[in-house]
Amino acid sequence: MVETPEGLRECTEVYARAGTCRPSSYGTTKLARLWVVKSGGEWLQCQYPDLGSRCVKVFARPPANLPFDAVQ
Repeated sequence: MVETPEGLRECTEVYARAGTCRPSSYGTTKLARLWVVKSGGEWLQCQYPDLGSRCVKVFARPPANLPFDAVQ
């Protein structure tokens, strides 16, 4: 999930590139999602759209970078 000037979009990759994101279905379609957030200069993958949820560093080595997705 990424916030853009056009609104919230769902991306199929950690890096939001042209052609890999679509309009968000958050709130209308239940899917396994994770949220990529930049906090304190680090990119994190979070289970929910807040830093209080379970988050892991995007660029950590496995298994430390395995995300905690949730059907939302």
